[in-house]
Amino acid sequence: MGTTKEVRSEKLLAQPLPLDPAFENPAGILDLIRAGSPYKTLAAVHKNKEDKSGGWFRNFWALGGKVIFDGAEPYFYNQKFIEAAKKSFQAEIIRPVAMMTNLNLPAPGAPYHLDLPFFRGAQNREVPSWMLAPMGYSGLFHEWAIPVASAITWFYEGVGGEFEYWPNGLDHPSLTESPPYSNRCVLADNEYMYHRVGAIGPADQQKDHDDIGYDALLELDTDDRWQVKEKGKTIADFDFGQVRISILWKAYCFKNEAMAASYDDHSHDLTPQMVADIFCEDLKRRGIPFKEPGPFESDLESKKTITTIYSAPTGGASY
Repeated sequence: MGTTKEVRSEKLLAQPLPLDPAFENPAGILDLIRAGSPYKTLAAVHKNKEDKSGGWFRNFWALGGKVIFDGAEPYFYNQKFIEAAKKSFQAEIIRPVAMMTNLNLPAPGAPYHLDLPFFRGAQNREVPSWMLAPMGYSGLFHEWAIPVASAITWFYEGVGGEFEYWPNGLDHPSLTESPPYSNRCVLADNEYMYHRVGAIGPADQQKDHDDIGYDALLELDTDDRWQVKEKGKTIADFDFGQVRISILWKAYCFKNEAMAASYDDHSHDLTPQMVADIFCEDLKRRGIPFKEPGPFESDLESKKTITTIYSAPTGGASY
């Protein structure tokens, strides 16, 4: 086994594919959104204590190919997404791997970014989540990148909150999907396609939300209003429609059975030590001072070096 390995193209595998409607039962999606309250900050979900919340909250419906949120099964195994991924990625084997909800408070526009990538043998179970973005931006781990389809669906009819994306690269014009959103989706190659969220809400309501702490929660009250709570106290509240809601679905895309089998047999996996060695070799080649990293979870000096050197192009960020 292990004689076939899939090395994905360095460019987009798929041009964006709009889907409207995305789900057959959008009311059921909104019911699950309500059932998911309260929501943790993005920083807390990914255990990045140094990060600001940015007014961004998240919850997972599925991880590692398994549904972990009761009631999400019919949405995770959305046949429309699976067929679209087959078409866009020219892939025979589509394996849904993750699904999450994103809730954004009124805020200024976010920088463009790439989604956190998936690598053979080095996902957020094997390495800390903060390391995945630098691995993607560095280009050093392309050989282990897993082709992933991302279907992002929006539910938001307020002001702003556009989805801007660059399917032909940052040196070409962007495209934009704009509200009102109601069960509208774009399926794309978001680990390799830069994209961003535009300013959400009227200008006088936009804040950077740096005052929202790591442990804050976004909770829906009995009047269908969102409340931001810290230590049991409400520090901000919003009408239901003021919060931009998106549902992100991800699936592995394998060209054929042989490629899927090569992933399953783990014959071409990274290890945490390989990740450290590859970063160190590149830093040395570039003449950048560094020290040999200790455990990634606790070595803050190495984290600062890696996240600073291997980041999005100017103007970007990672989420």
